[in-house]
Amino acid sequence: MVFVGRTDLLELIDTLIEVPATDAVRPPKPVLVVEGCGGSGRTALLNKVLDKWKGHTPSVLVRPLERPFDVHNPLRTVLAAAMLGLSADIPGYAVAFHRVVIAQIVIAEDFNGVPPEEQLNQLHLLLNRYKRRSALIGFVRNLINLAGSLAANIQVPGAQVIAPGVANAISDAVVDRLMGGRLMSRFTWGPNAAWFAHQDLGLRLDAEHTLIELSNNARSTDPIIRRGVDDVLVGAFLADLRHSVAKVNWRTSNILVLIDDGDASAATSFTGSLLRVRQSIAATNARLSDPLALVTVSSGALVDGLVGQVPAPTVLPEPLAPPRIAAAGSPWARVRLPELGLSDVQLMAKDVDPYQSENIGASIYRLTRGHPAGTDYLLRRIKHDHDLLGDLDGLLQSPGPESGTTVEQYLLRVFVRGLSVHKLFRRELATALVTVAAARHKTEAQGLVALLPAGVEHDSPLFQLRSMWYVTPGGEDRLPALARLLGLRALAARTEGQDWARVFGQLRDNVAADDRASRLHHTRLLSGRGAVVDELAELLPELPSAQWLRLFDEVVETPHPSARDRDLIDGDDRAHTLREYLAVLVALVPAFESDIRITAPEQKSLLCSRIEHSYEKLADHAPQKLPFLVRANRYHGLADQFQ
Repeated sequence: MVFVGRTDLLELIDTLIEVPATDAVRPPKPVLVVEGCGGSGRTALLNKVLDKWKGHTPSVLVRPLERPFDVHNPLRTVLAAAMLGLSADIPGYAVAFHRVVIAQIVIAEDFNGVPPEEQLNQLHLLLNRYKRRSALIGFVRNLINLAGSLAANIQVPGAQVIAPGVANAISDAVVDRLMGGRLMSRFTWGPNAAWFAHQDLGLRLDAEHTLIELSNNARSTDPIIRRGVDDVLVGAFLADLRHSVAKVNWRTSNILVLIDDGDASAATSFTGSLLRVRQSIAATNARLSDPLALVTVSSGALVDGLVGQVPAPTVLPEPLAPPRIAAAGSPWARVRLPELGLSDVQLMAKDVDPYQSENIGASIYRLTRGHPAGTDYLLRRIKHDHDLLGDLDGLLQSPGPESGTTVEQYLLRVFVRGLSVHKLFRRELATALVTVAAARHKTEAQGLVALLPAGVEHDSPLFQLRSMWYVTPGGEDRLPALARLLGLRALAARTEGQDWARVFGQLRDNVAADDRASRLHHTRLLSGRGAVVDELAELLPELPSAQWLRLFDEVVETPHPSARDRDLIDGDDRAHTLREYLAVLVALVPAFESDIRITAPEQKSLLCSRIEHSYEKLADHAPQKLPFLVRANRYHGLADQFQ
């Protein structure tokens, strides 16, 4: 399926990578954190960026979840994967990681139990051993076996191990650049090992003792000590990049590191260390170039996990302004990955049928509201079976790609997995998501905590992760439209536990006394249109027309996923009184605007004509006719459009 949309975000990322060739010293560009819910297309975005830049500048896409995080493992796998991926051959670049390799060699050695007076001798023997080309190649190949699978650009997608030919090429490249063509007798680690004495911070340490302590502390489980070790390693990584690109004439792009699943512990550690190291270097007033561009994706947990360690990031507003952001001076920034627009979905639909893409895209967008994973999957299903387009309800109930699930259950799981750092499906979160889907916004959802499974409280990822809640123009946080639709369908199908009546009853009972819109909204979904028509009719001549219409919109904003007003939707229009015209609107407006079972153009046209007629009749009873006639005119135009 084609990659569409996100042009502003892609342009922003380009500005973080591109640099003027005339700058002698380049300050760091901000780290960019791209946040999105499960299925929002975070990985697809990184793949798109990598595809564009991998042949032009050293680039690597690191996937931390390819290898489980081991708190007892002294080697930093994300750092190793970044080093290996950036060692791929790029014309004009010869990135060499002297300091990182020294650090990895040392922390792989255990000095515990060795008498202090013998530790220095052991360090000398260790570094001398790896002055031999064969030994050094063997060490790098061990790193590839340990962390190579994390570097997407050196592994065939889907492969469990790195191909031997690729491993040999990468290890040879790493060692060739380290030795720089020098003979074994002339190669020495000394000048690069000396970096550990000052670390670009003006420190006055003993380099050899610092390396020994680096090994000893790398095994610590104390989070503060581990952060200190990470900072030394990332500082070495930056120093290697800085010295490598200093040899590149007229460089016009930064070195690029992309991190998928940035909420994973190893990824969070790397990002936090980079920010801290840059902050420390800036505090020394040293004018050092920084050629690294880092883009990482997250559900929102990454930023929250670094609170107190680094300053809060800049929040990028929409629409994005890429040129201003890159020059803002903030050490990092976060931005929400937007949903696809209607035109994006219609463009994707061209891959299904270039002649019917407009209608196909509009129907799928009506269902998914631009959720990338849901859109992509449903379009692929329709490409395989065009008849499914006329029965989206049946499509959602059909068998899904995972054994024992329907399509709608599978798509709901996509959202639930997005709530887990390790993309695990947790049944209690799925149950809770279905329950809170009844709520129109986060405040209402939090009022349902008493009905949720044990362990899903106010501090649950369901409520805490920003990616699961969109801030609307009115200021209320709402679930993604597709997540809410799928949750409501599942809630309507519940026969035990917290069923439809129990959940909406709780919502209605929690409504504030002066919140008429919420009370009527929940009452309608709980008891049907007849429970709200009388009150709406009484309010029509009393409220200003614009205020009444806003109230009406809130009352009918949610279609019932199973209980339809068939007598009005599918039957003839026999309305004659104010209350009957109101009943038509209460039934038909949510059906036309949101009911995925309304797919045929002739049915849409008929509903629009009847909605138009009802608004015209209501205008005769309203204090101001014009707002109702404007509404009627809109539906008149839509009726013509669908004919």
